[in-house]
Amino acid sequence: MSEDRSQDQIERFYWIDALRGIAAISIVIFHYHHFYLADAFDRLSIPPIEAFPYADILAPLYNPFAANAVELFWLISGFVFSHVYLPRHVDAWVFGVARFARLYPLHFATLLYVAALQAISLNFVGHWQIYANNDIEHFLLQLLMSSNWITWSRGLSFNGPIWSVSLEIFVYGLFFLSLFVMRRTPIVVSLVLCAASWGWLAFELTRPPLIRLGVFECAGYFFLGTLLYTLRPDKNLLRCAALTAIGMLVSTAGAMVDLERMVIAGAAVAVLSLAAGLDRVAPASGARLSGLGDISYSVYLVHVPLQMTVLLVADLAFGGARGFSDSHLTLPIYLTTTVAVSFIAYRWFERPVGKAIKVGLLHR
Repeated sequence: MSEDRSQDQIERFYWIDALRGIAAISIVIFHYHHFYLADAFDRLSIPPIEAFPYADILAPLYNPFAANAVELFWLISGFVFSHVYLPRHVDAWVFGVARFARLYPLHFATLLYVAALQAISLNFVGHWQIYANNDIEHFLLQLLMSSNWITWSRGLSFNGPIWSVSLEIFVYGLFFLSLFVMRRTPIVVSLVLCAASWGWLAFELTRPPLIRLGVFECAGYFFLGTLLYTLRPDKNLLRCAALTAIGMLVSTAGAMVDLERMVIAGAAVAVLSLAAGLDRVAPASGARLSGLGDISYSVYLVHVPLQMTVLLVADLAFGGARGFSDSHLTLPIYLTTTVAVSFIAYRWFERPVGKAIKVGLLHR
């Protein structure tokens, strides 16, 4: 595989970066229903999707199925990690520092911000906003980015979307441990790890101590991403078309037999294969959109804190009114603000702080 890759290596997959950004924005739109919540437990106040602003256009993104963009994130992570780490050797320290510098600063900042918001909300209006498990135990789990891969957690807490990143943290460790053998037989190892992860779920095998089964769901998609990378959908149009078609067929078959994982995995493989092919034939166009990928982590982590801020202001200043949720102005303002704040966070916090951490820990 290494020799095949070195002949016509793509340095950066711009279209895949753009796809990651689009997936993040789809999650932002899916979470629009948070604006209807009177408190963290009031899910019954959410109206039918048909009543949401722009529902005639955006109904598929308001639908719970849209939340499966998270699985696409996991698949992309496996693909990108393979692109970065299969060709080069790094030790555990360098790998760990790179992950810490990339993920922890913004997580820590948003965690503190949300903790402050929730404390104000509980003390001044008597309830939590959006998520309810905001105690010391869950705060400590959040500090360690272990909020959702460990069984001590009782559910989503503080900045809820971090749950999917928490699962990935565990899978990153599995990926690093598998690198030695994966470099030698990447297709076989990726296939075995993917099948083993989902097989564990399918056959309801015993859960390992302290480990949530969601880890295996995440690992299945992640190693499916590493498998797809080794199959090279970017090599030529024929390879891209074949893998895209296979993904679509798997997704269709999954729908016919009512297996949701097949539907999601097949669709994700098809979309990611198509994006990789576009990186081969139209990289310049992808480069113009890749900024969406740069801010995708910020988009994912800042949108719920922004929603909490709006809800808290509505409680404190407007008697808890939620009528603004029905306005056709709210969604564009919400999206524009999220993207703007995400760009600021990425440009002036996420990137420089991450760089400083790597310089401090790797170049002493």
